[in-house]
Amino acid sequence: MKIKLLLIFSITILSVNFFTPKKSYTYPRFSAYTGDKCMDCHVNPSGGLMRNKGGDYFAKKNLKMDMFEKIAGKTKFSPKISKGITLGGDVRVAQVDNEVEGAANYNSFLAMQGDIYINAEINKILNIFATSGINIPGIETKYEVYGMISNLPANTYLKIGRFSPDYGIRIVEHRAYQRQMLLNTPYFVNTGFELGVSPDWFRASVGLYNPMNLDFLGRDPHKMFVASTDFTFDFSDRDFNINFGGSFLNNPYNTIDTGFTQTITALKQAFGGFAKIGIMERVALLGEVDFEENKSDIPLRRTLYWFGELDVIIIKGVELRGQYEYYDRNRDIENDDVKRISAGFGIFPFYGLETELMVRFPMEEPGKKNNEWQWNFHFYF
Repeated sequence: MKIKLLLIFSITILSVNFFTPKKSYTYPRFSAYTGDKCMDCHVNPSGGLMRNKGGDYFAKKNLKMDMFEKIAGKTKFSPKISKGITLGGDVRVAQVDNEVEGAANYNSFLAMQGDIYINAEINKILNIFATSGINIPGIETKYEVYGMISNLPANTYLKIGRFSPDYGIRIVEHRAYQRQMLLNTPYFVNTGFELGVSPDWFRASVGLYNPMNLDFLGRDPHKMFVASTDFTFDFSDRDFNINFGGSFLNNPYNTIDTGFTQTITALKQAFGGFAKIGIMERVALLGEVDFEENKSDIPLRRTLYWFGELDVIIIKGVELRGQYEYYDRNRDIENDDVKRISAGFGIFPFYGLETELMVRFPMEEPGKKNNEWQWNFHFYF
């Protein structure tokens, strides 16, 4: 009954966002708008970070406003520095203003991302990818580096190295509950391999990695297993398309027991479903629900996550955006859930720049005001 009420509430919130005036990274909403796959726009077949020729073409064609074309000029930019080597990059700076009731407001400029990507096409089937990000004090930089064999029959690929596992919808908002709590974003990457296949309307991947929260040397013999699959269908020449699928994560790992006397094996498992819907290449609906269980020498903790997003293109280069998030920290305990509603808009004035203004309303403690205002600047190529 509780889950049904949550579903009705999620749909209601999304409907209100739709009728009310009001991305590293990857933007799954672009995939929803067009019905394309992540690999159509990114070097990484499971999405995120560096864009390929398709992603660069999409950005130059769609992520701009006609009124700024004369200001931007006619300069032709290419990220290729040689026949087989291509560069890319993302820089994100945010101005954050959080209104915390009973405390001083938090107001600061934050350098959220500073990544340079390089991809080397050794031959038709072999790529080497690497990225290096800004150094944030006390936090390990999220860098990815891997070799990949791809362009095989049925879009089969094998990726080996250090990267983010393919689980759920890889949205740009790393603070979304299911990304932050379930996957330890924004800086969680792991070493292992991913094998995938994507013939036409079907896609599937399996991966084997070191456990989460493992040091560089990997002193834990356990391995984390992640699997994901989805299906895409489009109708009426892509005026309507739908993508739906599911993911599974199994992460055994060594830890110290609560008495600090011995090493025990704990287990984190998660499974979930997701969907992306595109309408008239102007409206995108995204949804994900995840169930998580954590087992150790304390009582079993079962967690639930909901995420919903609505995006509407008003004119080329201008989007309205709304999100609803739900996080039940323990499904066996009442009144320990938190929610967050977000709304705002994004503008792409010309290729290479995005700016976004969002206001978020966390409902983490009943009756306590904790509104968040965020103004983001994203430079990319």
